[in-house]
Amino acid sequence: MFTLAGRTTLTLFDNPEDIACPSCTATNPLEILYGLPSNEMQIAEFEGSIALGGCVIGDDSPAYRCRECSHEFGEV
Repeated sequence: MFTLAGRTTLTLFDNPEDIACPSCTATNPLEILYGLPSNEMQIAEFEGSIALGGCVIGDDSPAYRCRECSHEFGEV
């Protein structure tokens, strides 16, 4: 969960503690969000609540970014 500009709490995925990085095995990755980011999304990225992946989603675009080693993994 994260708060956008102190107003809204969102759940991005159900159990991030169950998702492990294939590179370092750390859990609780950041979900990578795609599309044109709002001001709130930019703030959330700055606060470390989400990762922004850009405006274009490709076939090999990752779904998660590890908080520990920054490895990007998973399928969108």
